[in-house]
Amino acid sequence: MNALTTKQRNTQPARRLRRPLHAALHAAEPLHRQVREQIIRSLAEGEWKPGEVLPNESKLADRFGVSISTIRAAIGHLVAARVLARKQGVGTFVSLHGERRSIYQFFHVVRNDGVKALPVSEVLFLKRGQADDATADLLQLPRKASAAQVYKIRNVLKVEGVPVVLSDITVPCALLPGLTESILAKGGPTLYAVYQTHFGLNIVRTVEHLRAARTDAAAAKAFGITTDDPVLNIERLAYTFNNAPVEVRRSRIDTRNYFYLYDQAGTNG
Repeated sequence: MNALTTKQRNTQPARRLRRPLHAALHAAEPLHRQVREQIIRSLAEGEWKPGEVLPNESKLADRFGVSISTIRAAIGHLVAARVLARKQGVGTFVSLHGERRSIYQFFHVVRNDGVKALPVSEVLFLKRGQADDATADLLQLPRKASAAQVYKIRNVLKVEGVPVVLSDITVPCALLPGLTESILAKGGPTLYAVYQTHFGLNIVRTVEHLRAARTDAAAAKAFGITTDDPVLNIERLAYTFNNAPVEVRRSRIDTRNYFYLYDQAGTNG
């Protein structure tokens, strides 16, 4: 008789879920990395929203057909990258960009005496336009007026009321439909919190290029200095899951009373 028994029918979905990872046991990439990528894929698809608690380790192990130790290793890497966070007695949840620790994840400006204070974000303007060719390439947009429509945002970060960072930010309009100055002003303590809360975009990685330069007119006005004074220029490309670019940010930092500090903990992948 070819019909499946009730027990066999009930176990079929679990087998289908496990098969891809079991088949990969002999692959060169460690299993915990494969599980990590599966979790990232689920996050990218919106299965777990910002602030939402993930299933416990036992359920995840059963879902992916691996051991609890493999799940712990996969989640540990995502916690180290601050994609996920752990809370004692609560579990593991998707990180929120509006939380204090997440703000510091992407803000590296410190007072000369070593004190790190929370910045306050202020949007100076929001415009819609076309990306220049270099920016379009970074954001993986076609070099066409219709396809390379972007939001251009100028933003200042103040520390203890003093302007310290002036940024010009470019984001594809398709990623932030319906963005307004009101959303930017009221949507969260940082732009990344706005992206996450209102548009479901999680910033999980940034790449930055730093160089010393003379101040441009806009930064000189914001900082109260001259165009002959030096600033630290930073060009940042921010990514969401699966290495998809979200934002190009060109920032100028007034380093008279502040410096840039990047403290990276070593991790094994």
